Amino acid sequence: MDMIISGKYKDFDYITVNRASGTIRELGRGRPPREPDLSFGRDCSICAGDLNAHSHPEQSIYVEIADKNWDLARWCRETIYKYSAEMTAEMIYHGCVRAFGRMLSYGETSVIVSFYCHNKRGNELDLSVIKAAQDVGIRLFFGRMNYDIVDPKAYPEKRVSQQSYYEDPEEAEKNFIDLLRDETDTVKVAPALHSFHANTLDAVIRGINLGAKYGRKVQFHLSEDEGDVKICLENYGMRPVEVLADLKEKGKIQSLDHLLLSDCVWTSRREKELIMEHGMSVVFNGRMNERVKAGTAAVREYMELGVPVYIGTDGEASNDDLSIDNEIKWQAEKHKFSEEEVKNLRRPFEMAGVSVGQLEAGHAADIKVCKDGKPEVLFVGGKAVMKDGKLLANDVISRSEAFIKDLWQRRAG
Repeated sequence: MDMIISGKYKDFDYITVNRASGTIRELGRGRPPREPDLSFGRDCSICAGDLNAHSHPEQSIYVEIADKNWDLARWCRETIYKYSAEMTAEMIYHGCVRAFGRMLSYGETSVIVSFYCHNKRGNELDLSVIKAAQDVGIRLFFGRMNYDIVDPKAYPEKRVSQQSYYEDPEEAEKNFIDLLRDETDTVKVAPALHSFHANTLDAVIRGINLGAKYGRKVQFHLSEDEGDVKICLENYGMRPVEVLADLKEKGKIQSLDHLLLSDCVWTSRREKELIMEHGMSVVFNGRMNERVKAGTAAVREYMELGVPVYIGTDGEASNDDLSIDNEIKWQAEKHKFSEEEVKNLRRPFEMAGVSVGQLEAGHAADIKVCKDGKPEVLFVGGKAVMKDGKLLANDVISRSEAFIKDLWQRRAG
């Protein structure tokens, strides 16, 4: 039987959820057709759960050891390049449980993940991320990220980490296809790329075409720092977005409109126009970019051009927290956005056939009910993951918190 939730959402009085599909069947006005399963009064507000559009959840394992004063290079040296090669499935799992639990506590019911820490183990570590999402209850769009460059001039720890991430494009494609078997109603898998400094042009072409073939959004870090610009100018005589547009013009890639570009700090006006012309989307991680001293993206300029924009947090250890609400407030204050502009920072996202971020018929029943401005009840696919302000996976999350704290205490001792 369908579930009926009574309460005010916009000018609707109740929401009918198709339990079998986990989607919204209809939004209704007036009296529901039968007694509601749940009723929320005027002291509660109902809306779509938030989407975290860019995250590296395994990096939550580094929160205890990260320093807010580190720039990007120092941050990488002291966290991912220092420890990536020794990350186990257990460590990845607990770091992700911690991250996903904290996201849910902020009212985020879905997350887009970029994961490149494969460590020469096929999909073993990738499956740990998926299991963490399932155990916590968050909806996951899992970007299985290819990293196929090892810099011979890199310092030893960085080079060893890059070797642990490394997969050639053929291997990455095979592992992505194998991972499709682990999809569920709330877990979708997509190919992803790291960046121009971590991917060969062959990998870029293959990854973008693979996403088009399977109808999946492809994540790609673009111009987070000035290094990507210098690399592209030196190697291809063009800036990063110009390289992508040139590949399309030459017929080497089918389309660009399924690209989700993260950061986009060091882009020219022409690059922004090309992003708009080719229908690409952008996700901003503003607080992280500033904290690691990478710069500030011209968010309003993208919005004025009509580029679809999303908001992410990147990794928790490189940010203040994992709250999309706090991220949007920061963006609004930083760029002096109007209320209407702030609304444009929350938009629906299509997760391989499942639309999230908006409560409409046919969309995912990912619902947030707030009381006094705080999440009180959360549903993911029509299933409760929070009741009375408490996550149902609290025991799982507590065990992961204890594992991580014990891990660093043992290393310090």
